[in-house]
Amino acid sequence: MNFPTPGDSGDLGYSLNGDSLNGSVVSTTEFILEEQVHQMSLEQDSACAFDYHHEQQQFPVEDYEYWNEDSVISELTAGEVRWFYKSDTDKRWTEFNGYDSHQIEFLYRQYNQEWLQVYTEQQGNGGEGVGVKIPKHQIVVRGGMYEVDVHSWKGYSIFWPGEEFLVTRGTWFFAATWQPVEYPHCDTIEHSHLQLFCGQRLSDYADTSLSQKEVWHTEQLPDFHVDWHSPKDVFLHNETAPSKLMRSVTQKLGFQKPTGYRLIRGYKTPALATDSADRITDITHLVFVIHGIGQKMDIGRIIRNSNSFRDCVTWLQKKYFPDSSDRPEFFPVEWRTALKLDGDLVSAITPLNLEKLRSLLNATAMDIMYYTSPLFGQEIQAGLCLELNRLYSMFLERYPNFKENGGKCSVIAHSLGCVIVYDIVTGWLPNDPMACLQKANSSEGREEMFKKSGLLFEIENLFCLGSPLSVFLALRWKDPHEPENHDKVVPPKLCKRLYNVFHATDPVAYRLEPLLVRAYKTIAPLTLQPYNASAKIPYDQMPLEPIQTENLLSRKSALGGGGDASDRDEMTPEPISSSIPSPPTPSRVADRWSLWSLMRGGRRSVQAEGSHEPISKEGSGSPTHHHENALRGLEHRLDFVLRENQLAASYFAALTSHTAYWENYDVAFFILTRLFPKLEQEAQVPTTVEGYEPDSPPEFCG
Repeated sequence: MNFPTPGDSGDLGYSLNGDSLNGSVVSTTEFILEEQVHQMSLEQDSACAFDYHHEQQQFPVEDYEYWNEDSVISELTAGEVRWFYKSDTDKRWTEFNGYDSHQIEFLYRQYNQEWLQVYTEQQGNGGEGVGVKIPKHQIVVRGGMYEVDVHSWKGYSIFWPGEEFLVTRGTWFFAATWQPVEYPHCDTIEHSHLQLFCGQRLSDYADTSLSQKEVWHTEQLPDFHVDWHSPKDVFLHNETAPSKLMRSVTQKLGFQKPTGYRLIRGYKTPALATDSADRITDITHLVFVIHGIGQKMDIGRIIRNSNSFRDCVTWLQKKYFPDSSDRPEFFPVEWRTALKLDGDLVSAITPLNLEKLRSLLNATAMDIMYYTSPLFGQEIQAGLCLELNRLYSMFLERYPNFKENGGKCSVIAHSLGCVIVYDIVTGWLPNDPMACLQKANSSEGREEMFKKSGLLFEIENLFCLGSPLSVFLALRWKDPHEPENHDKVVPPKLCKRLYNVFHATDPVAYRLEPLLVRAYKTIAPLTLQPYNASAKIPYDQMPLEPIQTENLLSRKSALGGGGDASDRDEMTPEPISSSIPSPPTPSRVADRWSLWSLMRGGRRSVQAEGSHEPISKEGSGSPTHHHENALRGLEHRLDFVLRENQLAASYFAALTSHTAYWENYDVAFFILTRLFPKLEQEAQVPTTVEGYEPDSPPEFCG
């Protein structure tokens, strides 16, 4: 049955009169040129990095399963069609999984039948049938986070506003990349193909080689034409001048093989409605991703950052934990845009000199001043709390059994967002800090403050990325390192586990451990292990390592601070108090700890140089008495630092490090294994497969 195309009605999102898609111009020439460049890159580098998004690009055309010689050519089934999506900024389409694609195709065909029925009825009643209003047809896809509307050919995020994407229906594909031929050209090609070969068998065209086959039919389209040599041998030829010149040269040289782009009818893998492997499992851990300063300058950035981080986690989970049934889902929380605050009064009083710089400061650093203001701080808290509760309530409406099934909630907060989340949970009010301090000094007062937090869920893990929370707390509390103040500064009800993750050159980030135990200023934070390390040790078994003064001096020198004797004296670790014995300071001993940590994984004993006392087999790997005493006052390590690269000590790194967490695979692996601790023990490097390098992450395209 031939279904009507959406372009038949001006009420829909496509037009048959031009190369337009949902109101945005699509250049067929540009797309084909991109395909040519991509095809050349594939030929030059056959060993592509492993990427689950594109791991099947190098698909052998000869192994295409629909090319059964005995099959009869007919209309494509729902399983042979594949739907794709992309955002406005993406150049390439991403395929829906088979289950989602089959569901969309089924709804699309149902929609077209309904549209045709309404149109026919209006025509029979004497109506013109133009501008027929069809009820929206939507279907939930991508693990329940998005909806696709086959009426508008767009997709939308269900829970958070501001994210939408285009969708397209793929029937013909470029053989080199399996990217779909754009609408409406694919429908024109499909119509011509069925007119030529419908009802015939592929075996009728298997006698001669491709070089001996003449062109059966040519379909002329804007900017290119398509030649049929057989049902299987279909080639697209670009009409631009360079392509015509290339064809002319090859013909004069006697080459008979077509020089265009081979097209394949039907997708490489079938889309099945009952394929449980393609169905995304239910969400088991809900993670709210909260932005910091600067959101007003770049609206929608937190959505892009969340998508980037989700892509990293999904890739890691598919690569290292393919059998895991756990599924985290990351919800971007945008709290800044909806706030009125001063009503742009600050913009009105801003001088026009250095306008761009002042606008940048107003859109970024001013958020800190707004939050510390007694007028607007509570408004910001209320805005974030309201959005968190809205997302959580909306989620429970769609997944009412989430809590009963053991679902948990965590928070990833960036920059100032960490401070706001802390204050919401603990009940701290920026407009009345003295009253908060008085209440926090008594258990009854702290309990009263917690009851005012307003959050509808408990936080399992709080991940602070590039966080200034420590400096805010240092300015609020006197003697926060005293043991009796620990529960006041970091209350147990804040969350079950707190992780402070930062880049060494992040100018906004501060450490938490020395705030609670001052002697930790001489103990280095734990370094995040590489996601692809062949042997990983549990973080609670890592040794306590002293901060290397040589590294500090070299970093300060690289940043232009010099490295004279006074600097060395200033950076030499002070003697640690009697409550925490000083760890061994020679660099060779520390290097042996680091090397042992990486190679042995905390399972064999090592002797410190010059000592007959073995490193403990239990705990962190440092001497037993040192490990036990050094952790006195801290139940768990709090500070985790990213690995440094060669540019880590440059000013450029200081400018970019504050926003470098979202696409970092070490951070993604760390958070994934904290959300699901059992995965830390299951991490294994996948078996090497010819054609990709398992230690290479996919090229990020989000």
